Amino acid sequence: MTSCSIKFGKFEFKANEGDLLLFSLMKEGIYTQGINQKRKRGGFCGMGVCQECLVELSNGKDTLACQTIIQGDMEIIDYE
Repeated sequence: MTSCSIKFGKFEFKANEGDLLLFSLMKEGIYTQGINQKRKRGGFCGMGVCQECLVELSNGKDTLACQTIIQGDMEIIDYE
C-alpha cells in the first residue's frame, strides 16, 4: 500500500491510499468539522446520508469524508 500524508489544520499524519478519509481521520482521533455549522462534527452514518462528515479540502472542494477515497496527499481545512 502507498502511504499518503493527510493534513488536518495543524495536525498531519500518514494514511493508506485507497482507504476512506473518514475512517483514517477516526483512527487518528480526529473529528471532522462540518463546514456549514463551523463546529466539531464527526461521521454518524458512515454512508453519506447524515452529512455530518462534510469537510472542505484545501482546493476549495466540499466533500463527504465517508465517501472520499484517499488518492495521494490531502489537506483539510480546520475551522479552529
